[in-house]
Amino acid sequence: MKRTAIQLQMMLWLLMATHLGAQERMQVPVSVDGLEIELDWIGGFNAPQFSNIDLNRDGVTDLISFDRQGDILRTYIRMPASGRWVKDWSYLPVFPKLVDWVVIIDYDKDGVEDIFTSSSALGVAGIIVYKGAYSNGNWSFTKLLDRGKEYLQINSGGDLTNLYVAWDDIPAVTDVDRDGDVDILVFEPGGSTITYFDNRSAESGWGSDSLRYSIEDICWGKILENQFNESVYLSDDPDMCSDGFTGGGEILPRHAGSTILALDMDQDGDKDALVGDISSRRLVYLHNGLTADEAWITEQDSHFPITDTSIDLPYFAAGYSVQLDDDAEPELLAAINSRSLTEDKQSVWRYDDDAGAGSLNYKLTEKGYFQKDMIDGGSHSRPAVADINGDGLPDVVMGVFHYAEEETYTRFPSLWLFENQGTPTQPYFVKTSEDYLDLSQFGIVQPYKFEYSPAFGDIDGNGTIDLIVGETNGKLIFFKNTNLPGQPMNFEPLVYPYMNINIGVSSTPQITDINGDGLGDLVIGERTGNADNNGRCSNMNYFENIGQVGTALFNGDATVAPNTQCFGRVLFDIPVGLPHYSTPSILRTPDGLMLLTGSDEGNLLLYDNVENGKTGAITLLDDQYGSIDVGNRSAPALADLNADGLYDLIAGNQRGGLELFSTEIHVGTTSFENPLVTNDKPYTLLTISCNSWQVTWKDGKSGEVVVYDMQGRVLENFPSASTHTIDLGNYPVAMYMIQMLQEKQVFTEKVVSSE
Repeated sequence: MKRTAIQLQMMLWLLMATHLGAQERMQVPVSVDGLEIELDWIGGFNAPQFSNIDLNRDGVTDLISFDRQGDILRTYIRMPASGRWVKDWSYLPVFPKLVDWVVIIDYDKDGVEDIFTSSSALGVAGIIVYKGAYSNGNWSFTKLLDRGKEYLQINSGGDLTNLYVAWDDIPAVTDVDRDGDVDILVFEPGGSTITYFDNRSAESGWGSDSLRYSIEDICWGKILENQFNESVYLSDDPDMCSDGFTGGGEILPRHAGSTILALDMDQDGDKDALVGDISSRRLVYLHNGLTADEAWITEQDSHFPITDTSIDLPYFAAGYSVQLDDDAEPELLAAINSRSLTEDKQSVWRYDDDAGAGSLNYKLTEKGYFQKDMIDGGSHSRPAVADINGDGLPDVVMGVFHYAEEETYTRFPSLWLFENQGTPTQPYFVKTSEDYLDLSQFGIVQPYKFEYSPAFGDIDGNGTIDLIVGETNGKLIFFKNTNLPGQPMNFEPLVYPYMNINIGVSSTPQITDINGDGLGDLVIGERTGNADNNGRCSNMNYFENIGQVGTALFNGDATVAPNTQCFGRVLFDIPVGLPHYSTPSILRTPDGLMLLTGSDEGNLLLYDNVENGKTGAITLLDDQYGSIDVGNRSAPALADLNADGLYDLIAGNQRGGLELFSTEIHVGTTSFENPLVTNDKPYTLLTISCNSWQVTWKDGKSGEVVVYDMQGRVLENFPSASTHTIDLGNYPVAMYMIQMLQEKQVFTEKVVSSE
């Protein structure tokens, strides 16, 4: 919530220097392995779920992803000529806040997709439904009420109760009995059997436009989940549930955490199922041997697909049947469904059907689907910006770690380097290293050091930019740079632990001269926060540099003055005992220092009067800065990337990716001034007039063109051709991004229209 009582002088400063409204997304190209990646700043994947939706109503099926890690939704438009997916931020504001799981389906057959999602935010394990509407080019979603409640209900013993879905499950929302309305399959609270909730709308004469559920079968398919492995117990009687209901035995409760994808695998008119479990790496295929009205699972495949590379994700697999191309049959995406303990660089596997009409026979076509086309280092991305190679342009270093040992979940931390090979006004990032400074091997030495958090600054006042890296154990890794600005950074061997500083868990440092003595002081965020005699006092620590120019010196005890473990009285609205994960980024503006910090919940908090932080509270301006939510463990870094005198914001998160925003915060000093010419492109971009351009592909080839505004919205799509004429005369005078797509290459140009 924005603060409503702000002193007059602060209000005047805000009007001059800072805009606290929603921040605009930036479009800056990123190249990996010689190719521009389309989904660059999407933020990464850890536990994504997928559903189809026609976002732009062009008759071509588009896609949403919803990541359980952070409850983050993203929208993608499919380019029919090439089959490429392009991100489109413009649809995000119309979606309600969704949590845990999302299934999109047109339940009432009105041609507009609706949303089924978890009701856990209401304190109820169940389902919320949002009815979709599309009119005059605009989407809207309205929450449905079921007999006065915001969640779906069923009649149980004469009383109404919630249709139960555990928060970590994903139900099947589909027409099970082929009567035209949408039914639900979900594991019962004990996690042992599947309950079939029949929608009685069609039977009641209401068609498909109502949702009125009753329990049709408490043991759909007559199967019982196995407590010891991913297989299930089958029943030898189509009228009896396996084991507990037949032999007099007791059905033992299992843990919650199951996913169901219902689909007609053999095209015989009934629903089969792919079932995932929190204790399993695989999806189990359950073959329905009866009909749509009566399900009896007669066969299973616990290593699906048995005819090809089996799904083998490290933890809690889930399946999604989605249309990814123009063929008749949907593709299958298998993805991790866990908020933790995941192999997080290849957490999405794509399978295509190669059987043709009559059945589905899935073959693995790609591991890490989508993820190869985005910045995704695994987990816990924490960016920093500095001129690494001395060319005067801002480069990006990202601390990250990923799970690579499937059995032990060993974390492999590293620093990724993206060098800016653009110009001062048109940055162009190229990934040049996934292990900058070879920190991966250092990180796996006991005790493990991961959650790397880099920070650059002149710590000893000698004019060189040094590097400090925070890590899980609360200590610091120090690299002293021996070269001056304008030269490539050259570091002496690392020092660890630096100055015996230890703030506890997950150190996130910043190097800034807080007290104005010309030496770099340290402000360090952490996981949990600190307390003094008056209780909780701050989520940040301050260590004052007590050395001299050329020689930095710190007392490693945060409780000894001039240090303080209560810097700025920075407190988050998070209950005691839960992680806070403060990640400060300090900005030097014309009016002094400001501080922007991330948090475990994903929001960004903006503070002013940072110079007062060592002795008192700094001023909170906004605890939802820019209405930005990048998901859990947001980690901001700010720098002027395009030499416009304003800070730009790069935000990391727990999913291991990055997101990019512009701000209206003015920088105090301007750096990064040397231009660098980009490489030749396979096209020419010719200015025809003040608001029109022509793209011509060289060597007689063809390609597609997409035009974005600077918020990332798709304005124009041009199908594959050898020449494209782009007329932006009907759009406001502004800067735009023109993206050229040819074969496996993506190129981006920035243009400015005028009157």
